[in-house]
Amino acid sequence: MAGVDSVGAGVRVGVVGAGRTRQGLGPFLARWFEAAGAEVVGVSGRSVPRARAAANLLAAALGHPVAVHQDARSLAAVVDLLVVACPVEGHIAGLDAALEAGVACLCEKPLTSWRELDRCVELVQAFRARGLLLAENCQWPYALDALDQLFPGARGRPIRSVSMRLSPAWPGPLMVEDSLSHLLSVLQALVPLPRDARVRDVSQSDPGDAARENVVGFSVCGDRADVRAELHLRCCAEQPRPAWVQVEDARLDREIGEDYAIAFRAQDGRVCNVRDPLAQLVYGVIGDLQANRRERSDDIADAIELRAKLYGSVLRGLQDRG
Repeated sequence: MAGVDSVGAGVRVGVVGAGRTRQGLGPFLARWFEAAGAEVVGVSGRSVPRARAAANLLAAALGHPVAVHQDARSLAAVVDLLVVACPVEGHIAGLDAALEAGVACLCEKPLTSWRELDRCVELVQAFRARGLLLAENCQWPYALDALDQLFPGARGRPIRSVSMRLSPAWPGPLMVEDSLSHLLSVLQALVPLPRDARVRDVSQSDPGDAARENVVGFSVCGDRADVRAELHLRCCAEQPRPAWVQVEDARLDREIGEDYAIAFRAQDGRVCNVRDPLAQLVYGVIGDLQANRRERSDDIADAIELRAKLYGSVLRGLQDRG
């Protein structure tokens, strides 16, 4: 991780779920916000003892005290940005806390369970109505710089197919629910999906509760789009976990080196190094927060709302097939 920057100076950040439950990214997000110049002032968790343990680890890593809060509401009341990094069951409480406090929020994906889609849309619209920045932790669009460098002009041609390989730690339906937002966010970055885009032809190779491999397919169509998407999943407990993204015939395999240096390799051996997508996301959130551009916040909210609707449509389609 690079040295401390100053772009986020004066921004107070609170983290809901600063531990590593279910491979959570709370500690990594906290460190990148501090690298951007913001200050992580406090944490909360499912219990005070858990939060205290996470706060102690963060304090040692960041070099300053990190306060422990009883819950997301008390934490949101003392920050400028609330990071909701806990498992999805706690997202709504974190989002509600940010809304009540009137502060910006970065929430882990997916924003809510697909079974709570109506509530998810209500929350997104509430942030938009309040003029509050809401961001979702979907990092993969930031990796598409490698596509532009290794396959110049790929984005300028019609895109009819997009695929991803991811390696979740959990088997069964959970690995689909945890991974799907990444593919949808890449689709949104590559294809101009209309707000009324719809999902059809949903399929999967293994709907079993213990499935360790699965291929989920679906099409997204609308007045300006008709693209086939596939999500290739295979459980993998060891790091670094294999991952790739393919746009038409252009495939990029992720490689992780020392100090989490990230690169993408084309099938012909060409390599492109990229800045850590998580860092790019954090700096982007800081920039949007500092600029306080209402139009930009509305655009982000529109993208999150569409992604939530597509997410729900795919998972409902899988449930109906099962």
